[in-house]
Amino acid sequence: MGGLEVPAVEEMKAEEDLPGLIRAMGYQENVGRHAASGISAESDTELFIAAIEDDLMRAAARLTLVEIGPPAVEGLIAALKDDNWQVREGVALALGQIGDARAAAPLIRLLQDRVSDVRCSAAAALGEIGDPQAVEPLIGGLEHWHWEVRLAAAWALGQIADPQGVERLIATLNDENLFVRGRAVEALGETRDPRAVEPLIAALEDRESYVRRRAAGALGEMGDQRACPPLVAALEDEDAEVREAAAEALESLRWPSGPDQAQCPA
Repeated sequence: MGGLEVPAVEEMKAEEDLPGLIRAMGYQENVGRHAASGISAESDTELFIAAIEDDLMRAAARLTLVEIGPPAVEGLIAALKDDNWQVREGVALALGQIGDARAAAPLIRLLQDRVSDVRCSAAAALGEIGDPQAVEPLIGGLEHWHWEVRLAAAWALGQIADPQGVERLIATLNDENLFVRGRAVEALGETRDPRAVEPLIAALEDRESYVRRRAAGALGEMGDQRACPPLVAALEDEDAEVREAAAEALESLRWPSGPDQAQCPA
């Protein structure tokens, strides 16, 4: 097969040839994880974490750490304290993709990072891990001054779908930022919580079509017949994409088309 020769790996380690080692991980996947490439997950994690500092290698290094998986978690957790914020950001994203619960508490602490991009990555990672202990700290993120942090926190709460988080997501439908409102709408749809139906119906009247469109989509996913009459009304929305989203939602709810039909079948 067209991969690297196994003996070359030790030379690459000695020379800290990180691009070569990342390519070696691809070879390793072809012949069986940790079987023949000469890469040791625990001992080589630091090399790949260091590669996150490099603009050109950052994405590949992070994906390589994700491929290493659980054996890399302890080293990644330690790297959450790195002085370079881009390393902290990349490590948080890698931990989220690995999904190991050991990372939950350190990532919660990272929600207080001085850099907003790092807070966003920590929130996203916590959503992927899905640990309920993250709910209260993420609720706090809904109050952050930076809209992207609020957006990331809303997404994460939608993934965890905790009842306490649902209540705060409903309140976030009044956020001043349209993208945060839109994300809160989508997150509520992800929770499938019946309490979200009426607030989502109200979001069909949001001043921004971006939010109205997502509200229609979320109501279609919820599968609750209470949404049928307001979705029928949304077929007359001034925005074509909102009308299309409402029609798709009604189709999902098995709405029989007709000019006077506003109730979904049982």
